[in-house]
Amino acid sequence: MKTIFKTITLLLLIVLSFGLGAAAVYIIENGFHKVVPPIDFNDFELKSFAEKAVIIDDYISSHWFAFPSVVIAHAFAPFVSTLIFVKGFNSLNTLLQTNFRSWYFALPMILLWLIVDLGMGLIIVPVGPKLAVVDAAVSLVFGGLAFSIAGGFRKHEGPASVTSDEDVYRG
Repeated sequence: MKTIFKTITLLLLIVLSFGLGAAAVYIIENGFHKVVPPIDFNDFELKSFAEKAVIIDDYISSHWFAFPSVVIAHAFAPFVSTLIFVKGFNSLNTLLQTNFRSWYFALPMILLWLIVDLGMGLIIVPVGPKLAVVDAAVSLVFGGLAFSIAGGFRKHEGPASVTSDEDVYRG
């Protein structure tokens, strides 16, 4: 029963962190629509791949901040979701007395956001391979930064950790 509870709690944390990452992208992109007018996606899915690429290329060339705003918004998805996940995961480890490492789950989460970025940039909204790779690389950097800020790289205390100067052997 404890294993099922731990698994369900972990899955809920993953879903919550993904949802909040997606919400961060939505909020940031809508905030940038005040600076850069949004592209008209009416009947976009009915167009051929070449027509989509021409529309996106014209839009990016006519609005200087269009691509940077999308990169910033997409970078906040792995940043927010990884930050929330690692902080919540470390709390769950303490609360549920488990010994999982957060990077076991955070690394696939960041990689999934990279796949989403590359899929968006290469297939759904074709910006080209160079811009899609830039978008994914910035997302990777922000995901790693969030992992670091949340304490994912920090060594966790074991049962024999030193908690005060009195416990240190000075030989």
